Amino acid sequence: MKTKTGTKELPLLGVAVAAMLLALTPLAGAQSQAEDAARRAGTPATTTTKPTTAPRPFDELDQNADGVISKDEAAVDPPLAQVFGTLDKDADGRLTPEEYAVHAQGTP
Repeated sequence: MKTKTGTKELPLLGVAVAAMLLALTPLAGAQSQAEDAARRAGTPATTTTKPTTAPRPFDELDQNADGVISKDEAAVDPPLAQVFGTLDKDADGRLTPEEYAVHAQGTP
């Protein structure tokens, strides 16, 4: 049976899409509530946790091959630059292979 705008099936497609969106709305609300609860508790929500990448090799970061990683060399690796001061145990502005190993093992 044809109508002036085409077939009757076309309006049914809109109804089906609307029904699917309504069915998914509670799921989005549940995720948001979990994120809010995790934020209030001070813990990251598992649904928004980004996978971590492996630390770069020491030799790759030691661009001038002087045996240490300077602050400038560490700046190319934001996660390392963020914890540089914690890793630099002797506060000389450079990371030795031993100091960097703590970061590479994931225990700053």
